[in-house]
Amino acid sequence: MNDAPAMALQPDSWLSGMIGKPAWHLTPTGRELDRVPLPGDGPCFVDVKAPANDVETVGRVENAGFRLVDTNLQLERPAWPVARSRTGRFAMPDDRAAVERLAESAFTYSRFHLDPLIPRSTADRIKRAWAGNYFDGRRGDHMVVSEIDGEIAGFLQLFQQGDLLVIDLVAVNSRFRGRGLASDMLAFAESTIPDLGRVKVGTQAANARALHAYSRDKFRIISATYVFHYHG
Repeated sequence: MNDAPAMALQPDSWLSGMIGKPAWHLTPTGRELDRVPLPGDGPCFVDVKAPANDVETVGRVENAGFRLVDTNLQLERPAWPVARSRTGRFAMPDDRAAVERLAESAFTYSRFHLDPLIPRSTADRIKRAWAGNYFDGRRGDHMVVSEIDGEIAGFLQLFQQGDLLVIDLVAVNSRFRGRGLASDMLAFAESTIPDLGRVKVGTQAANARALHAYSRDKFRIISATYVFHYHG
C-alpha cells in the first residue's frame, strides 16, 4: 500500500536565505489529498498554490493553518511579432545595479509584500535578488530594459518555453509610469525573439493597475490560483 501523501514538501534553500528561516514549497503528488504535511518543530515558512476551483484543497490547507495571501490570475494572448518598441533593448551586465535598485523599490502587490508576517524590507530584498539572479544565469532566459535618457526606466524578465514567452517579473520606475513602457518592452521582446506563438503572465488580483494594462494589451484571463503561506 502506498502511504505517500497527496502533497510533498520541497525545500528552497534560496528562499530560506532570503527570509531567514527554512522555507519549503508544498507541491501536489497526484494522490488523493488526505492530509497536509508540515515541517517539524521550529521556525519555518511553507507556501502552497491551489487552483481557485479546488475547494477541497483550499479547505484542508486553511484548516492546517495556512493563510491566503494572494489570488494570482494567469493571462495569455497570441504573440505580436510585428510590434515595435521605442525604448526597449536587451539587458547588459552593466545594467545589473540599476535593475536591482528598481526591483527593490518597485513592488507592492507581490505575495511577499501582501503577507503581513513578512517585513517590507525582506519582500523588497527578495525582489532585488530575484532580478539579480538573471545576471547570474540563475533565473530567466531573457531580460529587456527600457532606457530613457540614459536611465533604466523599467525591466522585463522572461522565460521562454518553446513558442511560449512567460513574463516572470516586470517593473517600471514610478517616475515613468503611465507611458506604456511595460507594453513597449514586451513589444521589443516579441519583435526580436523568433518563433513566438503565445505570451503568458501572472499577476495579483489586487493589482488593478496591472490588470487594466494587460487587458488593454489584449490579454485574457485563463485561470486563477490561490496562494497560501504558513509561518511556523
